[in-house]
Amino acid sequence: MKYKPKSLKSTIILVIIVVAFVLLLSYLGIGTLRNATRIGYVGKDGRSSWSASYALLDGRLQHTIRPETDTLHVDVKTESGTISIEMKDADGKIIFSESNLETSSFEVNVPGKVVVKIEAAHHKGSFDISSHS
Repeated sequence: MKYKPKSLKSTIILVIIVVAFVLLLSYLGIGTLRNATRIGYVGKDGRSSWSASYALLDGRLQHTIRPETDTLHVDVKTESGTISIEMKDADGKIIFSESNLETSSFEVNVPGKVVVKIEAAHHKGSFDISSHS
């Protein structure tokens, strides 16, 4: 049996399909985007919630949340460093933005699907963003 290498054409088609799939997931807001250093990071990112605790978070994270209600409950614990949270609606309008969050809990009224961006600088602590029906 001889090995027959795949043609260049089939390889290019496969790459195009994979890139299109990744772009589709990004457009639909599926998944979490990460550009951060994470040490001791234990997280859970679901359809209607996102939470994590860590020894160090430095950089940017993004996740799309589809709340079960019109309110998101946010818990932030800051032991050191800084953390900022921004939420945008489906049209890209900022509905919440707060920098240098200390340990706190609060509610954010949301119109539906939201994109949550977290930016941290040497942050030690946790966050929990969730909706409950």
